[in-house]
Amino acid sequence: MSKADQIIASNTRAARRKSGFLGQRGRIALLTLTILLILFVFFTQPDVRTALESKVSLFSG
Repeated sequence: MSKADQIIASNTRAARRKSGFLGQRGRIALLTLTILLILFVFFTQPDVRTALESKVSLFSG
């Protein structure tokens, strides 16, 4: 193995170790998408929508 191959291999291992499986951005994106999906499913349920509409109507008069 040449010196260049050794440098490339060690840099690849270090980068993989540093970023982990998804990396920090990947974890934040995954968490955000999961929360948005849960909120979408929750707020599209008919019972939840009627309950929210009745609560909002109390504040708006």
